[in-house]
Amino acid sequence: MKFLFSLFNHNVIGQRSLEDVIGIFGHQIRHLGHTAIWEESNKNFYVGHDIINVIVEGFTPGHDLMIGEAKSRGARFLMLATEEPTDKGFNHGTQEEMVKRQRDFPSVAKHFEGILHLVPGEHVTKWYSQFAPSAYLELGYAPSLVRKHDVAPDYDFGFYGSLTPRRLKILKKLANRSGKVKAVKIVADFKTQQERDAQMSRAKVLIQVRKFDEMGLVSSSRCNTALSIGRPVVAEPHLLSKPWDEVVMFSSSLEDFYSRAALVCAMWKGIHADQMGKFKTKFTPEFCVGEPLRKLGIFEEKMVAA
Repeated sequence: MKFLFSLFNHNVIGQRSLEDVIGIFGHQIRHLGHTAIWEESNKNFYVGHDIINVIVEGFTPGHDLMIGEAKSRGARFLMLATEEPTDKGFNHGTQEEMVKRQRDFPSVAKHFEGILHLVPGEHVTKWYSQFAPSAYLELGYAPSLVRKHDVAPDYDFGFYGSLTPRRLKILKKLANRSGKVKAVKIVADFKTQQERDAQMSRAKVLIQVRKFDEMGLVSSSRCNTALSIGRPVVAEPHLLSKPWDEVVMFSSSLEDFYSRAALVCAMWKGIHADQMGKFKTKFTPEFCVGEPLRKLGIFEEKMVAA
Protein backbone atom coordinates (compact mmCIF):
# COMPACT_ATOMS: atom_id res chain seq x y z
CA MET A 1 0.00 0.00 0.00
CA LYS A 2 1.16 3.56 -0.73
CA PHE A 3 0.89 6.40 1.76
CA LEU A 4 1.33 9.86 0.21
CA PHE A 5 1.62 12.83 2.56
CA SER A 6 0.30 16.26 1.61
CA LEU A 7 0.92 19.37 3.72
CA PHE A 8 -0.97 21.71 1.39
CA ASN A 9 -3.03 23.00 4.34
CA HIS A 10 -0.02 24.22 6.37
CA ASN A 11 2.24 27.23 5.84
CA VAL A 12 6.03 26.97 5.64
CA ILE A 13 6.53 27.14 9.41
CA GLY A 14 3.75 24.63 9.97
CA GLN A 15 5.29 22.25 7.46
CA ARG A 16 8.66 22.52 9.18
CA SER A 17 7.10 21.82 12.58
CA LEU A 18 5.49 18.65 11.19
CA GLU A 19 8.65 17.30 9.60
CA ASP A 20 9.33 14.98 12.55
CA VAL A 21 5.75 13.73 12.83
CA ILE A 22 5.33 12.65 9.23
CA GLY A 23 8.90 11.38 9.00
CA ILE A 24 8.50 9.11 12.03
CA PHE A 25 5.16 7.78 10.80
CA GLY A 26 6.60 7.29 7.31
CA HIS A 27 9.69 5.38 8.48
CA GLN A 28 7.50 3.03 10.51
CA ILE A 29 5.23 2.46 7.50
CA ARG A 30 8.25 1.59 5.37
CA HIS A 31 9.53 -0.83 8.01
CA LEU A 32 6.20 -2.66 7.77
CA GLY A 33 6.79 -3.17 4.05
CA HIS A 34 4.69 -0.37 2.57
CA THR A 35 5.52 2.77 0.58
CA ALA A 36 5.57 6.17 2.25
CA ILE A 37 6.34 9.35 0.33
CA TRP A 38 6.56 12.85 1.73
CA GLU A 39 7.69 15.77 -0.39
CA GLU A 40 7.24 19.46 0.39
CA SER A 41 6.15 20.14 -3.18
CA ASN A 42 3.29 17.62 -3.14
CA LYS A 43 -0.04 19.46 -3.24
CA ASN A 44 -1.93 16.80 -5.19
CA PHE A 45 -4.41 14.12 -4.14
CA TYR A 46 -3.96 10.73 -5.78
CA VAL A 47 -6.67 8.26 -6.74
CA GLY A 48 -6.32 4.49 -6.39
CA HIS A 49 -7.62 1.70 -4.20
CA ASP A 50 -4.11 1.06 -2.83
CA ILE A 51 -3.21 4.76 -2.33
CA ILE A 52 -3.90 6.62 0.89
CA ASN A 53 -3.58 10.41 0.97
CA VAL A 54 -2.38 11.36 4.46
CA ILE A 55 -3.17 14.88 5.69
CA VAL A 56 -2.22 16.36 9.05
CA GLU A 57 -5.11 18.10 10.84
CA GLY A 58 -5.38 21.86 10.46
CA PHE A 59 -8.23 22.95 8.20
CA THR A 60 -10.16 26.04 7.15
CA PRO A 61 -13.71 26.00 5.68
CA GLY A 62 -12.45 26.00 2.07
CA HIS A 63 -10.71 22.67 2.53
CA ASP A 64 -14.08 20.93 2.82
CA LEU A 65 -14.82 21.41 -0.90
CA MET A 66 -11.27 20.54 -2.04
CA ILE A 67 -11.09 17.24 -0.19
CA GLY A 68 -14.73 16.38 -0.87
CA GLU A 69 -14.26 16.85 -4.61
CA ALA A 70 -11.18 14.60 -4.64
CA LYS A 71 -13.04 11.96 -2.63
CA SER A 72 -15.84 11.99 -5.22
CA ARG A 73 -13.22 11.02 -7.82
CA GLY A 74 -12.13 8.03 -5.73
CA ALA A 75 -9.35 9.49 -3.60
CA ARG A 76 -8.89 7.92 -0.17
CA PHE A 77 -7.97 10.03 2.86
CA LEU A 78 -6.41 9.32 6.24
CA MET A 79 -5.86 12.01 8.86
CA LEU A 80 -3.08 12.49 11.40
CA ALA A 81 -4.57 14.51 14.28
CA THR A 82 -1.93 16.12 16.48
CA GLU A 83 -4.08 18.19 18.85
CA GLU A 84 -6.00 17.48 22.06
CA PRO A 85 -9.74 18.26 21.81
CA THR A 86 -11.27 20.03 24.84
CA ASP A 87 -14.38 22.04 25.68
CA LYS A 88 -12.40 25.25 25.04
CA GLY A 89 -10.95 24.20 21.70
CA PHE A 90 -7.87 22.20 20.75
CA ASN A 91 -5.17 22.26 23.43
CA HIS A 92 -7.45 23.87 26.01
CA GLY A 93 -8.01 26.93 23.80
CA THR A 94 -4.65 28.45 24.75
CA GLN A 95 -4.41 29.98 21.25
CA GLU A 96 -7.20 31.47 19.13
CA GLU A 97 -5.95 29.46 16.15
CA MET A 98 -6.64 26.24 18.03
CA VAL A 99 -10.16 27.35 18.91
CA LYS A 100 -10.89 27.96 15.21
CA ARG A 101 -9.27 24.68 14.17
CA GLN A 102 -11.49 22.62 16.45
CA ARG A 103 -14.56 24.57 15.32
CA ASP A 104 -13.82 23.90 11.63
CA PHE A 105 -12.77 20.29 12.14
CA PRO A 106 -16.12 18.42 11.73
CA SER A 107 -16.92 19.76 8.24
CA VAL A 108 -13.68 18.32 6.83
CA ALA A 109 -13.32 15.18 8.95
CA LYS A 110 -16.39 13.59 7.35
CA HIS A 111 -14.35 12.97 4.18
CA PHE A 112 -11.76 10.79 5.93
CA GLU A 113 -12.03 7.03 6.23
CA GLY A 114 -9.92 7.09 9.35
CA ILE A 115 -8.30 9.39 11.93
CA LEU A 116 -5.05 8.54 13.73
CA HIS A 117 -4.66 10.76 16.77
CA LEU A 118 -1.37 11.34 18.61
CA VAL A 119 -2.88 12.31 21.98
CA PRO A 120 -3.47 9.26 24.19
CA GLY A 121 -6.71 8.59 26.04
CA GLU A 122 -10.01 6.85 25.46
CA HIS A 123 -11.82 10.19 25.68
CA VAL A 124 -9.71 11.49 22.78
CA THR A 125 -10.54 8.45 20.63
CA LYS A 126 -14.21 8.91 21.50
CA TRP A 127 -14.19 12.58 20.45
CA TYR A 128 -12.52 11.96 17.08
CA SER A 129 -14.73 8.89 16.49
CA GLN A 130 -17.75 11.20 16.21
CA PHE A 131 -16.53 12.07 12.72
CA ALA A 132 -14.66 9.00 11.42
CA PRO A 133 -13.25 5.69 12.74
CA SER A 134 -10.37 6.67 15.02
CA ALA A 135 -7.39 5.05 16.72
CA TYR A 136 -4.43 6.15 18.81
CA LEU A 137 -1.10 6.24 16.95
CA GLU A 138 2.27 6.40 18.66
CA LEU A 139 5.42 7.91 17.13
CA GLY A 140 7.65 4.95 17.81
CA TYR A 141 10.84 3.27 16.71
CA ALA A 142 12.08 2.24 13.28
CA PRO A 143 15.72 1.30 12.56
CA SER A 144 15.97 3.89 9.78
CA LEU A 145 15.15 6.69 12.24
CA VAL A 146 18.46 6.29 14.09
CA ARG A 147 20.81 9.09 13.05
CA LYS A 148 23.55 9.45 15.64
CA HIS A 149 26.02 12.30 15.36
CA ASP A 150 29.62 11.69 16.35
CA VAL A 151 29.89 14.95 18.23
CA ALA A 152 31.35 15.53 21.69
CA PRO A 153 28.62 17.52 23.49
CA ASP A 154 29.72 20.94 24.76
CA TYR A 155 26.38 21.77 26.41
CA ASP A 156 24.69 20.02 29.31
CA PHE A 157 21.11 20.37 28.08
CA GLY A 158 19.26 20.93 24.84
CA PHE A 159 15.77 22.20 24.04
CA TYR A 160 14.03 23.00 20.76
CA GLY A 161 10.59 24.44 20.13
CA SER A 162 8.71 27.70 20.54
CA LEU A 163 9.77 29.82 23.51
CA THR A 164 6.85 30.83 25.71
CA PRO A 165 7.37 32.83 28.93
CA ARG A 166 6.84 29.63 30.92
CA ARG A 167 9.51 27.72 29.04
CA LEU A 168 11.97 30.61 29.22
CA LYS A 169 11.59 30.85 32.99
CA ILE A 170 12.32 27.14 33.46
CA LEU A 171 15.22 27.09 31.00
CA LYS A 172 16.83 30.11 32.67
CA LYS A 173 16.54 28.48 36.09
CA LEU A 174 18.04 25.25 34.73
CA ALA A 175 20.96 27.23 33.27
CA ASN A 176 21.51 29.04 36.56
CA ARG A 177 21.50 25.74 38.46
CA SER A 178 24.13 24.39 36.08
CA GLY A 179 26.35 27.42 36.53
CA LYS A 180 28.10 26.84 33.20
CA VAL A 181 28.47 29.22 30.28
CA LYS A 182 27.30 26.48 27.93
CA ALA A 183 24.43 25.15 30.05
CA VAL A 184 21.40 25.00 27.73
CA LYS A 185 21.48 24.89 23.92
CA ILE A 186 18.22 26.29 22.52
CA VAL A 187 16.88 26.07 18.97
CA ALA A 188 13.70 28.13 18.63
CA ASP A 189 13.69 29.22 14.98
CA PHE A 190 12.28 26.14 13.21
CA LYS A 191 15.48 24.98 11.52
CA THR A 192 15.49 22.00 9.16
CA GLN A 193 15.62 18.61 10.81
CA GLN A 194 19.27 18.18 9.82
CA GLU A 195 20.26 21.59 11.21
CA ARG A 196 18.24 21.05 14.38
CA ASP A 197 19.71 17.59 14.97
CA ALA A 198 23.24 18.93 14.59
CA GLN A 199 22.56 21.63 17.19
CA MET A 200 20.83 19.29 19.65
CA SER A 201 23.69 16.79 19.36
CA ARG A 202 25.84 19.39 21.08
CA ALA A 203 23.86 18.69 24.28
CA LYS A 204 24.21 15.68 26.58
CA VAL A 205 20.53 15.59 27.57
CA LEU A 206 17.38 16.79 25.82
CA ILE A 207 14.65 18.12 28.07
CA GLN A 208 10.87 18.24 27.86
CA VAL A 209 9.22 21.46 29.08
CA ARG A 210 5.51 22.20 28.62
CA LYS A 211 4.50 25.19 26.49
CA PHE A 212 1.69 26.27 28.83
CA ASP A 213 0.60 25.17 32.32
CA GLU A 214 -2.68 23.87 30.88
CA MET A 215 -1.01 21.47 28.47
CA GLY A 216 -0.20 18.14 30.06
CA LEU A 217 0.75 16.24 26.90
CA VAL A 218 4.34 15.13 26.42
CA SER A 219 5.80 15.71 22.94
CA SER A 220 6.24 12.21 21.53
CA SER A 221 8.09 13.55 18.48
CA ARG A 222 10.59 15.35 20.71
CA CYS A 223 11.19 12.18 22.74
CA ASN A 224 11.62 10.21 19.53
CA THR A 225 14.05 12.75 18.08
CA ALA A 226 16.22 12.79 21.20
CA LEU A 227 16.55 9.02 21.37
CA SER A 228 17.13 8.74 17.61
CA ILE A 229 20.11 11.13 17.72
CA GLY A 230 21.64 9.39 20.72
CA ARG A 231 20.49 11.56 23.63
CA PRO A 232 18.44 10.69 26.74
CA VAL A 233 15.30 12.58 27.77
CA VAL A 234 14.37 14.17 31.09
CA ALA A 235 10.89 15.67 31.38
CA GLU A 236 9.17 17.91 33.87
CA PRO A 237 5.83 16.59 35.25
CA HIS A 238 3.22 15.92 32.56
CA LEU A 239 -0.35 14.86 33.31
CA LEU A 240 -0.43 12.89 30.05
CA SER A 241 2.93 11.14 30.34
CA LYS A 242 1.77 7.71 29.21
CA PRO A 243 3.02 5.64 27.47
CA TRP A 244 6.34 7.51 27.39
CA ASP A 245 6.72 7.13 31.16
CA GLU A 246 7.75 3.55 30.36
CA VAL A 247 10.72 4.80 28.33
CA VAL A 248 12.01 8.25 29.32
CA MET A 249 12.48 9.93 32.71
CA PHE A 250 9.65 12.03 34.14
CA SER A 251 9.97 14.16 37.26
CA SER A 252 7.53 14.41 40.14
CA SER A 253 7.90 18.19 40.51
CA LEU A 254 9.84 21.08 39.00
CA GLU A 255 12.38 20.86 41.80
CA ASP A 256 12.76 17.17 41.09
CA PHE A 257 13.16 18.02 37.39
CA TYR A 258 16.20 20.21 38.04
CA SER A 259 17.77 17.54 40.23
CA ARG A 260 17.10 14.69 37.80
CA ALA A 261 18.43 16.71 34.87
CA ALA A 262 21.76 17.22 36.66
CA LEU A 263 21.94 13.53 37.58
CA VAL A 264 21.25 12.32 34.04
CA CYS A 265 23.79 14.79 32.64
CA ALA A 266 26.52 13.02 34.63
CA MET A 267 25.54 9.58 33.24
CA TRP A 268 23.96 10.47 29.92
CA LYS A 269 25.47 7.73 27.76
CA GLY A 270 24.35 4.87 30.00
CA ILE A 271 20.90 6.35 30.54
CA HIS A 272 20.42 6.83 26.80
CA ALA A 273 21.33 3.18 26.21
CA ASP A 274 18.72 2.14 28.79
CA GLN A 275 16.01 4.41 27.37
CA MET A 276 16.78 3.38 23.80
CA GLY A 277 16.53 -0.30 24.71
CA LYS A 278 13.07 0.24 26.18
CA PHE A 279 12.05 2.38 23.21
CA LYS A 280 12.97 -0.30 20.67
CA THR A 281 11.22 -3.03 22.67
CA LYS A 282 8.00 -1.23 23.61
CA PHE A 283 7.40 1.08 20.64
CA THR A 284 7.75 -1.26 17.66
CA PRO A 285 6.34 -0.26 14.24
CA GLU A 286 3.79 -3.05 14.51
CA PHE A 287 2.51 -1.82 17.90
CA CYS A 288 2.62 1.89 17.04
CA VAL A 289 1.35 1.85 13.45
CA GLY A 290 0.32 -1.64 12.37
CA GLU A 291 -2.27 -2.21 15.10
CA PRO A 292 -3.96 1.23 14.76
CA LEU A 293 -4.25 0.86 10.98
CA ARG A 294 -5.85 -2.57 11.43
CA LYS A 295 -8.36 -1.05 13.84
CA LEU A 296 -9.33 1.41 11.11
CA GLY A 297 -9.57 -1.33 8.50
CA ILE A 298 -6.72 0.15 6.42
CA PHE A 299 -4.56 -2.95 6.98
CA GLU A 300 -5.93 -6.48 6.93
CA GLU A 301 -5.81 -8.62 10.04
CA LYS A 302 -2.28 -9.75 10.85
CA MET A 303 -1.54 -13.33 9.84
CA VAL A 304 -0.64 -15.54 12.80
CA ALA A 305 1.66 -18.48 12.19
CA ALA A 306 0.13 -21.89 12.96
